[in-house]
Amino acid sequence: MFEDQYNEEMEAEVRRLEAKKRAADAGHPEWDNACARCGCELKGSADQYCDKCRN
Repeated sequence: MFEDQYNEEMEAEVRRLEAKKRAADAGHPEWDNACARCGCELKGSADQYCDKCRN
Protein backbone atom coordinates (compact mmCIF):
# COMPACT_ATOMS: atom_id res chain seq x y z
CA MET A 1 0.00 0.00 0.00
CA PHE A 2 2.70 2.47 0.97
CA GLU A 3 4.80 1.31 -1.95
CA ASP A 4 1.97 1.99 -4.43
CA GLN A 5 1.49 5.51 -3.10
CA TYR A 6 5.24 6.14 -3.20
CA ASN A 7 5.46 4.90 -6.79
CA GLU A 8 2.57 7.13 -7.88
CA GLU A 9 4.15 10.15 -6.22
CA MET A 10 7.51 9.45 -7.85
CA GLU A 11 5.92 8.99 -11.29
CA ALA A 12 4.11 12.33 -10.88
CA GLU A 13 7.36 14.01 -9.86
CA VAL A 14 9.18 12.56 -12.89
CA ARG A 15 6.41 13.86 -15.19
CA ARG A 16 6.66 17.30 -13.55
CA LEU A 17 10.44 17.43 -13.94
CA GLU A 18 10.28 16.27 -17.58
CA ALA A 19 7.65 18.93 -18.32
CA LYS A 20 9.79 21.61 -16.65
CA LYS A 21 12.80 20.50 -18.75
CA ARG A 22 10.75 20.73 -21.96
CA ALA A 23 9.80 24.28 -21.02
CA ALA A 24 13.42 25.20 -20.31
CA ASP A 25 14.54 23.57 -23.57
CA ALA A 26 11.92 25.66 -25.40
CA GLY A 27 13.54 28.78 -23.95
CA HIS A 28 10.97 29.44 -21.21
CA PRO A 29 12.25 28.20 -17.85
CA GLU A 30 9.46 30.16 -16.12
CA TRP A 31 6.81 27.90 -17.69
CA ASP A 32 5.73 24.60 -16.14
CA ASN A 33 5.48 22.73 -19.45
CA ALA A 34 5.98 23.15 -23.21
CA CYS A 35 5.06 21.14 -26.28
CA ALA A 36 7.88 18.78 -27.26
CA ARG A 37 7.39 19.67 -30.96
CA CYS A 38 6.48 23.32 -31.36
CA GLY A 39 7.46 24.65 -27.93
CA CYS A 40 4.17 26.39 -27.10
CA GLU A 41 3.16 26.62 -23.44
CA LEU A 42 1.09 23.77 -22.02
CA LYS A 43 -0.92 23.81 -18.82
CA GLY A 44 -0.20 21.00 -16.37
CA SER A 45 2.43 18.33 -16.81
CA ALA A 46 0.39 15.42 -18.15
CA ASP A 47 0.88 16.12 -21.87
CA GLN A 48 4.00 16.25 -24.03
CA TYR A 49 2.29 17.71 -27.09
CA CYS A 50 -0.29 20.43 -27.72
CA ASP A 51 -3.55 19.56 -29.51
CA LYS A 52 -2.17 20.84 -32.82
CA CYS A 53 0.99 18.69 -32.68
CA ARG A 54 -0.75 15.62 -31.28
CA ASN A 55 -2.73 15.16 -34.51
